[in-house]
Amino acid sequence: MELWGAGWLFDAHPRLRSGWQALQQLHGLYLADDHHSALDALGRFCDLYETAELPEFHDIVDAIIAWSDEILASHHTNRASNGRIEGNNLLQVLRRTAHGFTNPTNFEARGILVT
Repeated sequence: MELWGAGWLFDAHPRLRSGWQALQQLHGLYLADDHHSALDALGRFCDLYETAELPEFHDIVDAIIAWSDEILASHHTNRASNGRIEGNNLLQVLRRTAHGFTNPTNFEARGILVT
């Protein structure tokens, strides 16, 4: 996928093009409908990673490859998420830092903003 109107930028900076293409393949991992499609997207991402000279990404790419089983597992769980737990955790942090709130409406408003 080409970023609209960025052809001149990618022509001037080929490493930026490689980074953008790798990002698109990584996003394809998320968009995949099933495990096989996600595995294909991860393979394309790894191929781009191996052929592109992007040392800035080595640590994060190594982490993605190391955690690939866990990342791909989301396609086996109907995209289960811990979002509700994380939202609850944010509310607990807000509660702990809300010392001095005397107006419950303000606390509710902050809770909506945090989650």
